[in-house]
Amino acid sequence: MPRAKKTTAPKTAAVEVKKETPAEAKKEVAAETKAAAPVEVKAEAPVEEKKPAVKKAAPKKAELAETVHVQYAGSEWTVSELLEKAKAAYAAEGGDVSALSDVQLYVKPEEQKAYYVMNGGAAGSIDL
Repeated sequence: MPRAKKTTAPKTAAVEVKKETPAEAKKEVAAETKAAAPVEVKAEAPVEEKKPAVKKAAPKKAELAETVHVQYAGSEWTVSELLEKAKAAYAAEGGDVSALSDVQLYVKPEEQKAYYVMNGGAAGSIDL
């Protein structure tokens, strides 16, 4: 493998040696920092965010109409009718129907009654 060539300064050049005191060195460094040109900050071009491909929503299917009928001994009731009666009975007892978060309804056709529990506490019954 060939060796890299060494380059040296010509021996004829005179080397200037300068002696400075620490105070002069500090002044020189301070002058250099003041004289330095301000650094320009270039704003990068804004990066465009990739937007996800817009998917077309599938056509919505029509809502499924659900109705539950309870038939017993020649009588018939729908669950929605029984819930409305239970809410009306709860309101008649002084309950706040707008504050309901949980309604449980137990239908016992053999007793001709429906029992309700509102918000896990208030309970009562309605006649079918």
